[in-house]
Amino acid sequence: MYPKIARFSHWLVQKARGWDYEEELSSLMESQKEKKEERELVRLKAVKDLLKHCSLNVPYYRDSWRDISFSPDDVTLESGLGILPILTKDNLRGHYKFFSSNNKIPYDVWKSSGSTGEPFPFVLDNNSIKYNTFAALARGKKWWGWKPGEPEAMIWSGVSDASGTLKGRLQALKRRISWGLQGIVLIDVYKLDSSSIAEGYKKLMKHQPKLIRGISSGLYRFCVGLSSLGLDGHKLNVSVVIYTGEGLPESQKAFIEQIFGCPVVCEYGCTELGIIGFECPERKIHLSDENLFCEFIKDGKPAKPGEVAELVVTNMRNYAFPLVRYSVGDLVVPSEDVCKCGRTLPLIDGIQGRLHDAIISPDGTVIHALFFTHLFDRYENVHQFRVVQEADYDLNIELVSRGKLNTVVIDDIRGLVDAKLGNKVRVWHKLSLYLFQKGVKHLGLFLNLIRVVSCSSRPSC
Repeated sequence: MYPKIARFSHWLVQKARGWDYEEELSSLMESQKEKKEERELVRLKAVKDLLKHCSLNVPYYRDSWRDISFSPDDVTLESGLGILPILTKDNLRGHYKFFSSNNKIPYDVWKSSGSTGEPFPFVLDNNSIKYNTFAALARGKKWWGWKPGEPEAMIWSGVSDASGTLKGRLQALKRRISWGLQGIVLIDVYKLDSSSIAEGYKKLMKHQPKLIRGISSGLYRFCVGLSSLGLDGHKLNVSVVIYTGEGLPESQKAFIEQIFGCPVVCEYGCTELGIIGFECPERKIHLSDENLFCEFIKDGKPAKPGEVAELVVTNMRNYAFPLVRYSVGDLVVPSEDVCKCGRTLPLIDGIQGRLHDAIISPDGTVIHALFFTHLFDRYENVHQFRVVQEADYDLNIELVSRGKLNTVVIDDIRGLVDAKLGNKVRVWHKLSLYLFQKGVKHLGLFLNLIRVVSCSSRPSC
């Protein structure tokens, strides 16, 4: 695929859908290096305009704000939006039809991946799609030297039909043809057995993508497969790998970098908001400050820089289905650092995990999943883990390791968990080793922390 043809095909597809984003991309490329004070004045006007629209044209906000002594004109960057209630997905689900604007605004309906729950349909107006999804993504890719039309690859969902219907098969075929014309080779994240990985590698060798973008767990499993099959990822000549959709443990990130011989960087976002943040070459995650009004909340109050906080976001671009003070469900660490890359967009130090991932000790103490993330980061051989708490408070810990974990390590893990939870909690472990020369064994797609309400059978140790 020639770059000019791929670039024209991409423009044609976007134009046909009403999503041509060249002007929006130019705007974001200019604003990223503006003085913070200048950009904040623009953001303040943008959030005020959205709030005025909501109070007049969106039934949910018009009714729920009626009893609050609140005027959009009173909002300042210092005071934020704290007087307004935080919006949860439960609120959204329970009052879904009342979030649509009474104004007729062109929109599309996109479904979330369901990676943190059941898939959910979100209404996005065309302006939000252009700015938050396509322009913000293109800007992040440009930070790493990408040029429109250059060959890409994606390890993604939706490559093949999962519905078993004729409509589903036609949609999947249409997607493959459309993305193929845009110079993008697709690898199905749900088909990563050895033969599929070998076939995917052949396609990539021919395509020579400058950039690979994929769902985190799919990227990792693809790389494990390449290593197991003895296939050299360096021969693909990839310049950058972008992971998204899920967190990526440092050990897995380092492994992917080793396989491809290039940087592996974070694209942080979600269906309903688009790109929230993107990692720059200085390895800092910049927020999409021009599109999103981000707040960091700890114990109901604004968090200080360096504190783990709940991320609450207002999408300033989506007028068709506004989300105001929307709880993303993630914990992040806000930063007041200034990045050496020269971009003045604000930073977060990292995405720490899901807000509701926690276990409970017998005395009622709530312990966040971050405890286990940091615990297993101590051991280089641990590549995947799963912690299941049963109704009797017992913990089942499953580990995937590149090599054998000796009894000292296992005892160390037990001791640290006992110290945190108390010795009333029994800890059971199950090790799953994979050997690169003899095939691959992995736990597959899963949440790292699970609480169950009824006892299940005890795993063998």
